[in-house]
Amino acid sequence: MPDLLSRPETEPEEDPARFNRRRMVRWLAILTVGTVVILACLQEPLYP
Repeated sequence: MPDLLSRPETEPEEDPARFNRRRMVRWLAILTVGTVVILACLQEPLYP
């Protein structure tokens, strides 16, 4: 009976992901690509 009442843990304990280097690199890449895309869309052609 105690096996049915206890809640089994399916995942190991993890530290809270407040600052993750991989997440920061991912967001910097997304922001950089997004900025380049926006600038490319707004750029006027230099030829007449």
